[in-house]
Amino acid sequence: MMRVLQRFIALCLILLFSVWLFYIGREHKVFLDNKTVEIGGQNFRALTFVRVSVAGGPLIELMPRDRDVAAATGPRFTVKVEVVEVMDDFGEEVEKIIEKEITPGFSKDMMLSLPLLVAGRDDFVLPSPTVAGAPAVAPENSDELTMPEEMQENPEIQENPEIVNP
Repeated sequence: MMRVLQRFIALCLILLFSVWLFYIGREHKVFLDNKTVEIGGQNFRALTFVRVSVAGGPLIELMPRDRDVAAATGPRFTVKVEVVEVMDDFGEEVEKIIEKEITPGFSKDMMLSLPLLVAGRDDFVLPSPTVAGAPAVAPENSDELTMPEEMQENPEIQENPEIVNP
């Protein structure tokens, strides 16, 4: 009986150790989203120019309507956001630096809304783009790209985009 108990305890310890190793070695895809977001009737505009570093990785530069992906490993990581004010021919100046520690848990993918993060909101983590039912990222009258009216009205142009003037 004692031998069975010892084996059961050893098996439980091995399983706990395996779960712990899985948790600390898990790689997360972090989608960085710089698009206009509307939450609760409030509009958060896309940032003009921003640099983001995830888990001490290389800086990723994003313009309005950009989305990029970075990888982070482990149970927690730090996101560093530099909001940059672009000046004409004189270069650029960092306007604001925000560092935030994120604990994703067991989730594999996550999307961070940079306008919400810079605004200081706690709900800056959005469902990943691979999850069905993700909220609309931009309202109809935002700065998102749309199909020109002439293409919407004329199905021949939609089928053959080389036709410029029907």
